[in-house]
Amino acid sequence: MFFAFADGLLILSGILLGNLIRFGGSGTAIFYIENLAIKIVVIVSVIQIAFYYFDLYEFKNLRDKIKMGIYLTEALGISSIFLAVIYYAIPSLSIWRGIFLLSLTFIFILTFGLRIIYPWVLSNKFFKERVLIIGAGELASKIRKEIGENGQGAFEIVGFVDEDRERIGERIGSDDYRGLQPDLFHLQRR
Repeated sequence: MFFAFADGLLILSGILLGNLIRFGGSGTAIFYIENLAIKIVVIVSVIQIAFYYFDLYEFKNLRDKIKMGIYLTEALGISSIFLAVIYYAIPSLSIWRGIFLLSLTFIFILTFGLRIIYPWVLSNKFFKERVLIIGAGELASKIRKEIGENGQGAFEIVGFVDEDRERIGERIGSDDYRGLQPDLFHLQRR
């Protein structure tokens, strides 16, 4: 949800920046465009739908920056084609040519920047959510793996708690700790 909202704002910012550059600092020219709100909603909606279908809202795709850049370029290309078809069918929805190309460039830079900065912010210790997994079986191992693959560094596993005394000391991962329920207070402090 956050990404969709942030992308909407960044796409809008890209359109406004494209207008500002196109008209040499006279950024007020865009406000004289007829049906401006409808045109912006159409552009933002088409681009966000393309982002969705290219899995740009999947956190696992944020790891590989080159792949993410390719997906972002493809999504903007496809959305440009769809917008061209919409502009051909309903010419009153089109914005000026120079604004559109500049806007696409700024939209790429802004949305790519968000996808670079977001994982970095989440990996900050201040934002990490500490997780204690109750159980130490196969499901706990799957949960640990899922957090590692899709958690974007936003979670810190503090340990595993199991009811079986014989399993204490076993490791699920390299830094994992297993304890009993009385150990919960100790694990909370870790």
